[in-house]
Amino acid sequence: MHEESPAGKAVPSSEDVGRLYDENTDVVDGAAGGNIHSGYWESEDDHSSLDEATDRLTDLVTGRLAVEPGQRLLDIGCGTGNPALRVAARHEAKVVGISVSQEEIALARARAAESGLTGRVSFQYADAMALPAGTEPFAAESFDGAWAIESLMHMSDRAGALAGAARTLRPGGRLVVADVLLRRPVHGETAEFVEQMCQAFQAPGLPGPEEYQDAVRRAGLELLEFTDIGENVRRTYRAFARILAEADGHGGHGGHGGDGGNGGEAAEDDGNEFLGSADALPRFGDLPEIGYVLLVARRPPA
Repeated sequence: MHEESPAGKAVPSSEDVGRLYDENTDVVDGAAGGNIHSGYWESEDDHSSLDEATDRLTDLVTGRLAVEPGQRLLDIGCGTGNPALRVAARHEAKVVGISVSQEEIALARARAAESGLTGRVSFQYADAMALPAGTEPFAAESFDGAWAIESLMHMSDRAGALAGAARTLRPGGRLVVADVLLRRPVHGETAEFVEQMCQAFQAPGLPGPEEYQDAVRRAGLELLEFTDIGENVRRTYRAFARILAEADGHGGHGGHGGDGGNGGEAAEDDGNEFLGSADALPRFGDLPEIGYVLLVARRPPA
């Protein structure tokens, strides 16, 4: 059930977000080699596949974390586990992944077992906006670093989620966020379209640069980097549109695609609003107001 913001606007609850991924995990998991996030292309001349590009984004996040062997890390919104498993295998780190989707957790655990990494990687159901303080594995100062790839966009209390993550970090520990960004306010039909896409993807609204930076400060973290890599990830929207359209059985037809069709009409025509948004993804990705932030923050050293 949707919650209601102080302004009276309905916002998705954690249960709503979990239901979205429970119902669509099979589709989105197969989209990019098990990664449920954007890809990163170096330039227009980069012909990497979507699978390669999504792994590259994971590696960008890992590089910002400066992971060292034996460190204990928190993956906030772990999806079906691929980023956590990649980090654990490549850097000999220990990772705890959390999600509000039981389907994602089940698949992530199965992958950890298949990879022989259950001793270093674990996955569990947990809401990042309400991490149980003082309870393992979320005790204070219990992680060397944390990351959140395209999970904060679903949260109505981003500052609270960042504060909860900051509490679990050891002094000097880093938090890296990679997520969709609204570069500047939108108005009129564009604002309505963005709102429709947020509804389809169970997002309470897209944060701007100031909101993110303010949330970091309120969490007691130091902002080390705030980079908009929107042009490097923009190709993702068309790639995922093709995959979701095929899964929805309409092959991307219907006149709502990259030519500027109405995403709301696409959503209303289909039983699954998430899959029904496929035709509108290219238009969304082409909006100049849509960026993508790579944010690095640090808990102040003791």
